[in-house]
Amino acid sequence: MSAENLIKKGATIFFTFLLFSFIFVAGCKKNDTVTNPATTTQDPQATQDAATSIGGSLAINNGGILDQVADLLNTPTTTGILNKSINSDPNEISTATFSYDSTTGWWTVNIDRTRSGILWYAHYTREYMHQFLNSSGVFQKKYIDNGDTAYSVNHKIVGGTGTFYNLWLSHKLTGLSCTWTGINTNTPTVTINTSSPYSRSAIDTIFGSGGGVRTLDHTLTVNFVNVVGPRGTGLDWWLKTSGTLTGHYHAVVTFEKGTTYNEHTIDRDFTVTLGGTKLVIVVGGVTYQADPNTGGI
Repeated sequence: MSAENLIKKGATIFFTFLLFSFIFVAGCKKNDTVTNPATTTQDPQATQDAATSIGGSLAINNGGILDQVADLLNTPTTTGILNKSINSDPNEISTATFSYDSTTGWWTVNIDRTRSGILWYAHYTREYMHQFLNSSGVFQKKYIDNGDTAYSVNHKIVGGTGTFYNLWLSHKLTGLSCTWTGINTNTPTVTINTSSPYSRSAIDTIFGSGGGVRTLDHTLTVNFVNVVGPRGTGLDWWLKTSGTLTGHYHAVVTFEKGTTYNEHTIDRDFTVTLGGTKLVIVVGGVTYQADPNTGGI
């Protein structure tokens, strides 16, 4: 073959290679566009739904996070977690059973509560474990033992069940766990921290305006860092509780009826500021206020 023909053949192979390389790269970019779409803008209604769900998961009457905080604050008292109501609700039925393991110092407490009003109802169970520690970090059986109070309490939520409903929300609990430490329990004010986050999974059905119905299968995780509350709680105890909770909310949305939005999976970071007559909830950068008793936004 002549030198001229060799050059022509080489040029043909080179340009053919460039053509296939261009097609390959273009195809990859096209596939990247399909498999990695741009992040969807947060829908305001999805954020509102997340806030509604979070509010319900916090509320005292619903067996929410604040209800479990009240139980923790009641633990380091001479009477412990009480069978009776922790608020003034005349319709509450609350019972508790206790067992003690003398080899580990852990109490196991099983609680069954029913609360109701004219337009709402809640029934839930909780299994707790707690352990009293003296000033040396050694467990003791009771809050006051041999004339000395416990200086800290280890507190676990082992599990629970629960349902509640009101005019805007129906809730079914599917999972619950947390490990807390309460320190300064020898003083009137307890400081609460989570050593493993509060985790709560549930299915919420939200009844929106215009007859819309959406189901959110969700999990929220919450961290307590130096949350302070009155030992033994008492009337309107949440007004005396302070601190900020940080967490993340994840939900898969099913649109049952009415309004839809682009986000079928909701992911939002949130904070909750405790204290005062309203809880301040910031979800996805939007601020809401919630009733600590009902969770209503």
